Amino acid sequence: MNIRNLILLLTALIVPCCIKAEEQEKRMKFNYGAKAGFQAIAYNNPVFEIDGYEFDSNTLHSNKIGYTIAPFVRLTRNRVYVQSECVFGIARHSFDFNSTSDEENIIPNEITYNLRTICLQVPIVFGYNIINDKKYVMSLFTGPKTKFVFTSHSKQEFEHFEYYDLEEVLKKRCYYWEIGLGVKIGHVFFDFVYDWGITKASEYIVSEIESRKFRSDRRDNILSFSVGMIF
Repeated sequence: MNIRNLILLLTALIVPCCIKAEEQEKRMKFNYGAKAGFQAIAYNNPVFEIDGYEFDSNTLHSNKIGYTIAPFVRLTRNRVYVQSECVFGIARHSFDFNSTSDEENIIPNEITYNLRTICLQVPIVFGYNIINDKKYVMSLFTGPKTKFVFTSHSKQEFEHFEYYDLEEVLKKRCYYWEIGLGVKIGHVFFDFVYDWGITKASEYIVSEIESRKFRSDRRDNILSFSVGMIF
């Protein structure tokens, strides 16, 4: 066999392999996995007004750690992917207030509001792998998130307020915009996420016995970290 025929034979063998590899690279990949993590809620100037007692610049928000667990699915093509999750979470946060009121029934600096909610969060994010090695991947992602709050299972504690029957009427559905950074090593990954609250988290605060309603204006901004496995 001369050199010319050898080159033609090698070309005939290599070209189909290259075409097949390129087609596989363009083909959509399906992955699934699960993750668990922690989250903390921050607020941008929350406002509470209860019978002339206004909480805004005097509000001290104490972050309490919440927990999340989520299965997810991902569709990937080249460096771009779409991921949908179903995140079950328990959110915990607390407000401590400095008193600016002259009411005798209000104890300065001892007024607190503790809240725990159980929720289901459904984000749909679009990601791009800025580093796409076989074993190491770093990605940026963003997208909308909807949070469903199980209000009947929420726990509220208003301490040292003038009214003892206060209740915050929570919104059952809230919307967020999510941005995040993901790092994957092998099958293990780490996500760092910030959720910006688009809609209000509550309707108002009510005292049923006194038949009074008070304004509540706050939006959740959520910081979270999670670790998981993808297959």
